[in-house]
Amino acid sequence: MEPKGGDIQARIQRVKTLPTLPGVVKKLCAMVEDEETSAAEIGEIISTDQVLTAKVLKIVNSSFYGFPGRISTINHALVLLGFNVVKGIVLSAAIIDYMDDSLTSLWQHSLGVAAASDKIARAVGADEPEEISTAGLLHDLGKVILSVEMPADYRKVVAETARARISFVEAEAKVLGGLTHCQIAGWLAEEWNLPPRLREPITLHHKPTLAEFAPTATAVVHLANIVTRALQFGSGGDPFVPQLDPGVFRVLNLRMADLMALLDLIDDEFEGLDTSDFT
Repeated sequence: MEPKGGDIQARIQRVKTLPTLPGVVKKLCAMVEDEETSAAEIGEIISTDQVLTAKVLKIVNSSFYGFPGRISTINHALVLLGFNVVKGIVLSAAIIDYMDDSLTSLWQHSLGVAAASDKIARAVGADEPEEISTAGLLHDLGKVILSVEMPADYRKVVAETARARISFVEAEAKVLGGLTHCQIAGWLAEEWNLPPRLREPITLHHKPTLAEFAPTATAVVHLANIVTRALQFGSGGDPFVPQLDPGVFRVLNLRMADLMALLDLIDDEFEGLDTSDFT
């Protein structure tokens, strides 16, 4: 007997209360939003967790950020990348620990969306391209939670995409009583005190024109997700390229010809992207 939609929703809502983040990360999330917090204080908090510090330094010294072997301290990373980017890296490090080997393709896809977001953001002159890239890295967080915490339902969603030949997000809505990974990510984004400029791209990357606080960042991540799927870098969990919202061209002041040029740049970026840097 299939569970009722309300039963499924109650189960998914419990996911947001899981202790998925170490205490130091929760404290960091709150501190970053306090304008009185200094870089030294942030660095000190991260540095209290030696394992986390090592992971963050590994990521910031990866080919992805372009500082290979040059950053030796958390404070140096904060100066070069900024508070919110480092917070995103910390969250990413925690999420990597949370994932299992079956999600390797999803992680590759997320890393691809981050790289594509960076290229698109810079091309359209968006503010804080590194932060938009971080939003791209975290955009499918809800799928990770669904896969790890509700594996049977995740498998049903994957099976439904193949049976009905629909997208992953459409299959989620059918299997989970109208809920999707976007809502799950939204709950966690609130739990983790992520600012709207990160939260909206994560929760609205399939409906970018609904963004109120970060329309540009949300449009960038929406487009980056589609480009990454089209170029077949990693997998979002189904064989389909998401539908493009034409409104993003207006938001980003982008023409189709501009997008074609960006596709070549992003494809070249993917060629040199080593996803093992993050694991």
